[in-house]
Amino acid sequence: MSSDVSEYTIGGVKIIFPCKAYPSQLAMMNAIVKGLNNRQHCLLESPTGSGKSLALLCSALSWQQSLYEKSLLTSSCEKEDRKPETSPPCRCTCHSQSKSNEDATSVNHIASCSFNNYETESSVKPGSPLTNTERKENETLASKLSAKKRLSLCDKENDDFQVDRKRIRPLETQQQVSKVFWQQYFFFPQQVRKRHCFAKGVQLVDALEVYHQRKNGELIVHSEKSVKTTTFSPKTSSGPCTECSCSSGKATDKDTSNTKKKENRDRSFIPKIFFGTRTHKQISQITRELKRTAYSSVPMTILSSRDYTCIHPMVSSSGSNRNEMCVELLEGKHGKSCLYYHGVHKLSEHHALQSAHRMYQAWDIEDLVSLGKKLHACAYFAARELMVGADIVFCPYNYLLDPQIRESMEINLKGQVVILDEAHNIEDCARESVSYSVTESQLRAAREELDFMVNNNIRQKNHEPLRAVCYSLTNWLQESSSQLVERGYETSCKVWNGKEMLTILHKMGITGITFPILQKHLATVLEKEEKISVLGREELTEIPIVSPATQIVLKGLFMVLLCLFKDNSRYADDYRVALQQTYAWMNEDQLDVSDTSAFFTRPKHKRGLRQKTVVHMLNFWCLNPAVAFSDLSDVRTIVLTSGTLSPMDSFSSELGVKFSIQLEANHVIRNSQVWVGTIGAGPNGRKLCATFQHTETFEFQDEVGALLLSVCQTVGKGILCFLPSYKVRKS
Repeated sequence: MSSDVSEYTIGGVKIIFPCKAYPSQLAMMNAIVKGLNNRQHCLLESPTGSGKSLALLCSALSWQQSLYEKSLLTSSCEKEDRKPETSPPCRCTCHSQSKSNEDATSVNHIASCSFNNYETESSVKPGSPLTNTERKENETLASKLSAKKRLSLCDKENDDFQVDRKRIRPLETQQQVSKVFWQQYFFFPQQVRKRHCFAKGVQLVDALEVYHQRKNGELIVHSEKSVKTTTFSPKTSSGPCTECSCSSGKATDKDTSNTKKKENRDRSFIPKIFFGTRTHKQISQITRELKRTAYSSVPMTILSSRDYTCIHPMVSSSGSNRNEMCVELLEGKHGKSCLYYHGVHKLSEHHALQSAHRMYQAWDIEDLVSLGKKLHACAYFAARELMVGADIVFCPYNYLLDPQIRESMEINLKGQVVILDEAHNIEDCARESVSYSVTESQLRAAREELDFMVNNNIRQKNHEPLRAVCYSLTNWLQESSSQLVERGYETSCKVWNGKEMLTILHKMGITGITFPILQKHLATVLEKEEKISVLGREELTEIPIVSPATQIVLKGLFMVLLCLFKDNSRYADDYRVALQQTYAWMNEDQLDVSDTSAFFTRPKHKRGLRQKTVVHMLNFWCLNPAVAFSDLSDVRTIVLTSGTLSPMDSFSSELGVKFSIQLEANHVIRNSQVWVGTIGAGPNGRKLCATFQHTETFEFQDEVGALLLSVCQTVGKGILCFLPSYKVRKS
C-alpha cells in the first residue's frame, strides 16, 4: 500500500481511499454509509471538482465488501457453533419407525465398510502365506478404505442439495442382491428370519440377514435391516401420536431447518450497486476513477445501447434501425443469423474482462468492444450476462428510471442500491421515461398487423382485444381531429387532463378492471412458443408474433396506461394528453409503414413526389417525476448527488421520495484562493466589449486570444473558459 493511500473507519466500515480525503469527501462518505446501513435515501450536494465520484465509489464498495466479510464470518461461526442437540428418546409408534430406519441405515454403513475391508484382503491369493508386515499393510489399507467410504457416505447424507432418495431398499430387492452377493463372496449364507409384531394395526417386518466369515481366526457377523410398514386397518388414525411433543403443533426439524435456511439466505443477500450517470462519456470518467481505487478488481459491467457496443458490420453501419436489425438477425427471419451473438459466452467468461489491459483493473466500454472484436463475440449481450455476477453495474440513469428499458434489460432493483450521479437533470429524465408519443400512422400499422393475426387464426382470442384497443384509439383520433385549435404556424393542438382521459378510456372499455386482462393478452402474444397437443402429446410450437415496431407501440401504450391506472389512478392528474396536428413532406419512396421486419409483407403505398402530408401525433405527457420514482419504492437506498441540487426540500418533494439524509457540502477551495474581478482591457490595451457588434471584429477576437494565451502561460494547471455562444467559440 502506497503512502498516499488513506484508511478511514466510518460507521463500522473500513474505507480505503486513494489519497487524503477532503472534509467534503469525508462528509459525503459518512452520509452514504449511514444511509446504506439504515436503509435510508440520501440527497447529497457537493460542488463540482470536490471529488464526488471517488467518495461515492469508495464508500459504497467498501460497505458492500464489509457485507461479504460479515457473511463469511457468520457462516464460519455458525459451522463452529453448530452442535447436535440431544433429547430423550420418544417411544411412540411414529418415532419408533423412524428410529428403525436410522438403525437400518447405520447397519448398512457397517456392512458396506466391512465389505471394503474384505475386498481389500481378498486381493491376496488364497493359501498364500502372509507375513506380519504384509498383514499390517493390508489392515492399514483396509482401514483407510473403510474410513474413506464411511466419510463419503456421511458427507452425502449431510448434503442439502442432494435429490431425495430412499435410504432403505425394498425387502425383496435387498434380499435378492444380498443373497447373490454373499453366496459369491462368503462361506456360510444363513436363512432369513422374519419376525411379525402386531400392534395398533401396524405390521413391522424385520429382515435380518446374518452372514459369517472367518477372518484371522475371528467370527464376523454382518447384519442388514429393513423396515416395511403396512396399514391394514382403515379405521386406524394415521395422525401423530399424543404421547410426545410431536402432537403439540410445533414445527418439525425439517420445517425448522427450512426456516433457518431462508433466514440465512435473506441475511446473506448482498445488494448490487447500480451506478447511473447522465451520459456514456461520464461512465468512462467514472471507470477511470474506479481504476484509481483499491476496489478496481470488483466484478462489474457497463450497460449501454447497441449504438456503442454492436460490432456486427452490417448492423453497426446502419442508421437508426439497429435494434430492429439486431432482432431480425437473432430470429433468423431472412435466413441469416448473428455470428457474434453465438460467441457471447467466450466474451462473458473471458478472464480478461477484469484485466482488459493489465491484471485486475476496471474496464471501459471501449475495452469491452475491442475484446469482443478480437473474440468475435457480441459485447452488447455479454455486458448483460455479466450483470448477473457483477457487484457494481454502470449505466445511464434512464436505464434505471424507464420501465420499458428496465424490462428489456431485465434489471431488478428490489433491495438493491441505486446511485445517481450528476442528478441535477433527473426530473426531466424521470418525466420523459414515463411519457410516450405515437403517431396515427403507427397505430394504423399496428392495427393492420393485428388484423392479419386475427384473420389467420393466430392466437385469435388474445389478438382481438389488442386490435380493439388500436381501433378505438384511431377512431377517437379521427373524431377529435375536428376539435383541434390552431396554436402556431401549421400547428393545431388539443389537450386533455388525466381525469378526462380516463373517462374517454372508460368509454372505450379500458378501465382499471379490464386493463390487467389486456396486459395478460399482451404478454401472451409476445411469447414466441406455445404448447400444442399433437397425438396426445404436448409439444412446443413456434408461433408468429407481431413485428418489433408493433411491439414498441403496444408496450408504450400499456406503459402509460399502467401509470394512469396505478394505485387507483393516483397519478392521473399528473398527465396531460395532447393531440397535435402538423405537416410533413414525404418523399416518393417513403411508405405509409416503414417497418418491413414483420413475418408477412405489407403492400407498398407510394406517394407522390414531395407530397405534403398531415401528421397526427398522440402525446402522453407526464408532468410529475414522482411517477417514475414510484417504481423505485422497494429499492434499499437511493443516493442522488450533484453540484447543484438546492433548494433541497423542493427537489425532494418533486421526486416524491423521502430523503432522510441530506448534505450540502462546502467547496474544497478556501476563500483565500478565490478572486473575482473583471478585466476591461487585454494585454495590447484594446477594450474588451463582448457585444454583438464587437465580437465579429478581428481586433476583439485577437485581443481575447492574446488574453487567454497570457493566462495559460501564468496558470500552470490549466484553465476553464466559458464563451457566450458556439459562434464565438468557433471564431
